[in-house]
Amino acid sequence: MDRSIAVLKDVAVTLEHDRPGELAKAVTAIANMQVNIEGFCEVDGKLHCVTSDPKSARKALETVGLTSTEQDVLVLAADDRPGFLANVLRRLSEEEVNLIASYTLTNTRIAISVDQTSRAKEILEELAPAAARRR
Repeated sequence: MDRSIAVLKDVAVTLEHDRPGELAKAVTAIANMQVNIEGFCEVDGKLHCVTSDPKSARKALETVGLTSTEQDVLVLAADDRPGFLANVLRRLSEEEVNLIASYTLTNTRIAISVDQTSRAKEILEELAPAAARRR
């Protein structure tokens, strides 16, 4: 399993109306641009997603009247075992790195958005060799 920490883009959009069909409208627009959604979360009308093409995803959202933002998100391969996520988040908190958003992606990966991307990447890279040895 690849243990490198990738810096990808999180596309975030606040859905205009909290009603049935709004999330479907957003993801359908992205799909219609032939952009793959690798992972997402939606909470209280705010959609976060990692896609195969963030620029095209944002353009697709714009075509259906939705305004999006983009920020860096760290993506790491996760062990499918109890405590893995707890260890990652505990280590980040020990270094005073604040979590903004976190969600799962395909292929047992985790996306983490934080207030100190470079520092968090260093911390996660330190954890990666230890995680690989435990497998």
